[in-house]
Amino acid sequence: MLLANPYLATPEQAIRFYRFFPNRLIETKCVVSLLRNIKAIAKSYVWLWLCVVVFLTGCQSPAPEADLAAIASGGQHPRAYLEDVESRVLTSAITGRDYTISVALPLGYGDSTKTYPVLYAQDANGQFGTVVETARILRIGPKQIPQLIIVGIGYPYGGRQYNAGPHRIIDMFPTLEYEWIEMVKPNWPEPIPSYEAGGAYEFLRFLREELFPLIEEEYRADPSDRAIYGHSGGGYFGLFSLFEGDGAFQRAIVGSPSLWWGDFHMFELEESYAQANRAFPARVFFSVGLEEEGEGYEKYKMVTALHRLTEILERRQYEGLEWQQHYFEDENHQSVVAPTISRGLRYIYGGMD
Repeated sequence: MLLANPYLATPEQAIRFYRFFPNRLIETKCVVSLLRNIKAIAKSYVWLWLCVVVFLTGCQSPAPEADLAAIASGGQHPRAYLEDVESRVLTSAITGRDYTISVALPLGYGDSTKTYPVLYAQDANGQFGTVVETARILRIGPKQIPQLIIVGIGYPYGGRQYNAGPHRIIDMFPTLEYEWIEMVKPNWPEPIPSYEAGGAYEFLRFLREELFPLIEEEYRADPSDRAIYGHSGGGYFGLFSLFEGDGAFQRAIVGSPSLWWGDFHMFELEESYAQANRAFPARVFFSVGLEEEGEGYEKYKMVTALHRLTEILERRQYEGLEWQQHYFEDENHQSVVAPTISRGLRYIYGGMD
């Protein structure tokens, strides 16, 4: 009865209240004692639950350094970027570098015998989750894309894209931009490995000779329907793999490609390809944010260079090449990633069940 009174929230309030009622002095002492006990018990439970939460958090989330040590000793697979994907570290005999390879399988994969198109997503440290969950959302309601096997290509540094910077710079470009590297490397957690030139050709060999065979042997992956996604340096490499990969990919999402790299060397690669080929059997989505050539970034000519490239493709009239470009308003080099993935998936897989 007394505890139901909403104004007696603390022992002190109870004392003040019952001071005006001497005939309830015994009740007052009992209520005060009870409330103080409840307060003490509540505090004990709060501390108990805090201890439990801290303990469980420590058990479930080991330090990255401990995780890497276990991986290096061969004791376990790396933690996946997403909980429901398979992940492993693969050491390339071609590049000499370690890669975290993550595989997201389509819904119902275990209950079917069919083969699936494969999308290889670069920069998996920071973008694999966005690619996978966007593809899953596009399967809800109207099926806007087919079911896919999505393979993330990252580096064993957890879900931190910037930490992978020194290694991705080597893998994604055939040349190195030393001035740019000097500008950004103070922000990297470790120095760029010693390298005379870019390693894009070796990275392409790693994909064709090591990663593709692994994925196509272990999973029901369609070797005739491979796509590549990349943004920035990854977009550059996606385009590079189309010109230099001899049919390695049939589809590509080329987001904000760093065409300025190597004094616009990509245009020389396209010219060489055009001299040797009339066919370009691929379906490609190009994109860039219009803010990417804003104040402070004019020298990279992100928008201008992509427009120049698509004008060249328009003139070439390559046989078998289907492409679309999109300029995203109010998007910069970082914010354009998500819309590029969504629109790019719908374009390169348009019309497929």
